[in-house]
Amino acid sequence: MIFWIAGSLLVLLLAALLWRSRRAPGFADTAGGHASEIEIDEVDDEIRGVFIAEMRNEIGSLRRNLPRWRMAPTDLERAVPLRRSFHTLKGGGRLVGAVAIGDFCASIERLLLDMIEGEVSADPPVVDVVSRAVAMLPSLLAEFSGERTAGVDVRALARTAEQLAAPARNSASPRRPAPTPARGAGAVRATRPGSAR
Repeated sequence: MIFWIAGSLLVLLLAALLWRSRRAPGFADTAGGHASEIEIDEVDDEIRGVFIAEMRNEIGSLRRNLPRWRMAPTDLERAVPLRRSFHTLKGGGRLVGAVAIGDFCASIERLLLDMIEGEVSADPPVVDVVSRAVAMLPSLLAEFSGERTAGVDVRALARTAEQLAAPARNSASPRRPAPTPARGAGAVRATRPGSAR
């Protein structure tokens, strides 16, 4: 609960700082006001600093919680802090214009959420993707903060995460039991696509 509140406060703080800097003279407006369209050079240094500090904290949290979950992947409670960290990084990254970080973390969060909700099994491929994602984050942070050009391409891993998560959503309808033969109008209505969920 404390971590969820801290993550929410971070997103609110980043949003407030971003709003303030956008009101400053010379801050380029973005089409539609979407954070994903903000150029990183246009983001206020204070906002960048807040996000960089928070990303370091979340990486530390992920490094602490990942081994606990890897020891018992089917204990889904242990995966909740991991999902929360990726959720925080997704929101913060998109707010500061770190689109690659935001979108990458969104794909990992989605996979973890599907697993926590029982749509995806905690199989070795899932554990491997999450572990590799955590290992990539320091390089992404270094690249965003300007410490070094890491040249990390996260697209392949993000696609793998999406492929592991997607079957649970795409096959949701086929997995439902076939409807019994209709005897009345009510049964016919229940078998229409999209009417029963």
